[in-house]
Amino acid sequence: MKKFFSFMVSLLLGIVISVQANYGLTNTPTEDNDPQEVIARYIEAIGGRENVAKIKNSVMVMEAEVQGMKIEIKGIADQENGRFVQETSVMGNVASRTVLANGKGKMVAMGQEQQIPEEMITLMKTQTYVFPEEHYSALGFNLELQGTEDIDGEQAHKLIITAPNGIKTVEYYSVKSNLKLRTSSEATGDITYSDYQVVDGVKVPKRMTIKNPMMPMALEANVISISFNQSLTDEQFK
Repeated sequence: MKKFFSFMVSLLLGIVISVQANYGLTNTPTEDNDPQEVIARYIEAIGGRENVAKIKNSVMVMEAEVQGMKIEIKGIADQENGRFVQETSVMGNVASRTVLANGKGKMVAMGQEQQIPEEMITLMKTQTYVFPEEHYSALGFNLELQGTEDIDGEQAHKLIITAPNGIKTVEYYSVKSNLKLRTSSEATGDITYSDYQVVDGVKVPKRMTIKNPMMPMALEANVISISFNQSLTDEQFK
């Protein structure tokens, strides 16, 4: 039970900021198999560069239930100052807290604090961005477009994202809408995004369905609230 709970905390921490905003519909295929074109159409679909540039931070609260236990996950992404915090509570009690600020990261779980290695901090920097896709290349990630696949009856562009340390993540973007449909990796399994709703002019998925071999059944995590451009303090990132 403890091993499974630790896995779930790690999984939810890894996905909380991965909720990406999406807006609008298009039906134009990519050109020349260019992965940057997939990203560009995605940015256009979620409201365009001008609207995306207005969003400097986000505060999000999610809820999930694991084996009868209610889990609440709060995530703050502050891209202006390059920092983020994720806090997971189980049945009202804080179980885990991860912080990245001033170029350093730490994780407190089960009453123990652990400093995050430099190589992991490089990966975590994507979570300081509300919309990290535009910054993949600048952060040293390699992008490769590998055709299309069927995702729950919908054709999707398959984008392979390789981190500087070699860890690979696959993102699937709808050919029809350009919305992000799914993220897949060995660490988190498959995360499918649905129930898109408009928040401050951009569309965000309010539900994520997570499937992983370590889980006996699919887990649904629901976004309870999300807000942009909030007043943040240093105290929130300690």
